[in-house]
Amino acid sequence: MRDLHRIILPLSCLALLALPSFADPLKVLKEREKKVKAIVTRVMPSVVAVIGGGRGQSAAGSGVIISEDGLIMTAGHVTDAAGKELTIIFPDGRNVKGKSLGINRTRDAGLAQITEEGKWPHVRMGDSAKAKLGDWVVAMGHPGGYDLQRSPPIRLGRILSLGEMGMLGTDCTLIGGDSGGPLFNLEGEVIGIHSSIGGSLAENRHVPSAVFSKDWERMLADERWGNLGAMSSGIDPDRPMLGVQMSEEDEGVVISGLLPNSPAQRSGLREGDIILEVDNMKTEQMSEVVDYVSTRKAGDEVELLVLRGEDERRFSVKLARWEDLAGELGRGGRGREFPPDAGPQEDRPQLGVVLDAEAESPGAKIHEVMEGSPASTAGVLAGDIVTAIDGDEVASAQEMARLFSKFSAGEKLEITISREGEEKKLKIDLVVP
Repeated sequence: MRDLHRIILPLSCLALLALPSFADPLKVLKEREKKVKAIVTRVMPSVVAVIGGGRGQSAAGSGVIISEDGLIMTAGHVTDAAGKELTIIFPDGRNVKGKSLGINRTRDAGLAQITEEGKWPHVRMGDSAKAKLGDWVVAMGHPGGYDLQRSPPIRLGRILSLGEMGMLGTDCTLIGGDSGGPLFNLEGEVIGIHSSIGGSLAENRHVPSAVFSKDWERMLADERWGNLGAMSSGIDPDRPMLGVQMSEEDEGVVISGLLPNSPAQRSGLREGDIILEVDNMKTEQMSEVVDYVSTRKAGDEVELLVLRGEDERRFSVKLARWEDLAGELGRGGRGREFPPDAGPQEDRPQLGVVLDAEAESPGAKIHEVMEGSPASTAGVLAGDIVTAIDGDEVASAQEMARLFSKFSAGEKLEITISREGEEKKLKIDLVVP
């Protein structure tokens, strides 16, 4: 017989025993269990398995339906791996056809759509910004893949972290197959989507619902951008940035480059400006600028005092998020990932690297190389500095993006890199992802 209310409790439930003496721990636990069962009964029909490539294959992950017409929230890496055509399986075993929509790979957020007509069971999307540390949450999904002999197991846990690397952290026990499944608050609203499984089964990360809200229109329009390796590389998508490249010269901290459409560029800063102060704090080293900016938040304004020629000038700069700026390289502010758009999405070649947007010039420093990408196959490594493409000098990350935009899928290019003081030339075959 299928158990519709199997609840896996974390060790944190023992905290109930520490309630004040005037509270009855057993009564509180029973009330919470009753509430969780009511939530589970209501949301269970909407928790689905997401399969790629056709019926009868093992589930790539999980998802949750959030509209009557069959729109599904899931993890970006689930639909990325599953492909365009999907099979959606309901807890009762029903199979329907679906398709993947847009993906924010950097945030691991993805949407999918049931393509068959019908009025589908669905749940509400909540506001993850209202979540608090210690809040009780319910995780659901299809651990180990879809299993007709059971309903999606229920994991009750608590929120352990807010906003770390742009994610919610909980102690809900998750395993492979849960990816893309929903995280509910005790109002039965989806406030997160399971993204990655931590080093411990009891430490897991979830894409906040606010990420979906922010990127909703782009994902509905089937846009796909960013890279799935950003967070695993320790990049915080919300990291505040000026959008400048700097170098340390005898004169001081010199702006050696400006990222396209960056806050610094929009404020009127120029290459060659020497940063004297940030918010009245004197700066003599690059690290002082970077460390101070890291204490602020995206959207904050900072004031820079710079020396331009013989004149001192002040500029107010509104800080931007790393995620927003990373996509600006070489694409004129259109909102896609590096490398730049060189035509329609299906014809755009991929190099498979993430550049360090604020690395010291000259050259373009490789922050990350995506596994299995053309760059990886050619032998490019994280930390390499690209100094030339097909003989053309690369002075900065944006210069590399500009040069790369001239190439098409199927072409070959030669890059010159500097690695630990040695120069190497590598040939790369460009392909369409």
